[in-house]
Amino acid sequence: MERLRAELVAAEAELKRHMASWEYAFAMGSSCHGQGEHPTHWATRAVTERLVSRCRDLRARLAEHQVGTPPGSGAPRQP
Repeated sequence: MERLRAELVAAEAELKRHMASWEYAFAMGSSCHGQGEHPTHWATRAVTERLVSRCRDLRARLAEHQVGTPPGSGAPRQP
């Protein structure tokens, strides 16, 4: 479980670095000004989705190891 936590910390740091980049800023802002979509922006959005998905997956895997009820079951978690 410690390995999963370390992977999540690393994945979140990578996502944060990516979202702080100019590449990300231009990709996210390009469509709001009516400009055409550039293939570079598609690639940047794909990287963003991959990183977000990785973080989501790691959080879900960690949640499976938590004591108590699985997420989404509606029952209260045990302390």
